[in-house]
Amino acid sequence: MESSGCAPRKPDRKTVEKNRRIHMKSLYSKLDSLLPNQKKDGVALTVPDRIIEAADYITELRERVEKLRERKRQLIALGSHNSTLTKLLPDIEVEEISDGLKSVKTTSDFRNNEVGFYKMIQLLEEEGVEVLSAYLPPSKSEGSVRYTHFLMRM
Repeated sequence: MESSGCAPRKPDRKTVEKNRRIHMKSLYSKLDSLLPNQKKDGVALTVPDRIIEAADYITELRERVEKLRERKRQLIALGSHNSTLTKLLPDIEVEEISDGLKSVKTTSDFRNNEVGFYKMIQLLEEEGVEVLSAYLPPSKSEGSVRYTHFLMRM
């Protein structure tokens, strides 16, 4: 005896496989949109190569986050022991101009010592930040506060 047609018909394997491929392609595209654009010799990478790149990128980000957390813990520990440290740290304002491009303005007291300014640039570059432009206006008087501006790509 045949059923009265109430049960939905199961899709055939060809349709199921096509839907699976479409779904996987959309997931690859979503993953790819989260990664920095990288091409080898001007040629786009294949999907398997992009997945390997994604795994490497995620591992690199995890390591970087862990380094930054450890550094934050060290600075907090140092700051709790030395209240004068907080007076020396600059005020920092970050503004995102476009995707990956940031404008950073700092207010600090370099006390006519440009070594602190160059040390700040060095620290940023050590953390993987590409400093595109940096400006330190001349100091007008001894001990005056200076406003610095950095344009950087992260």
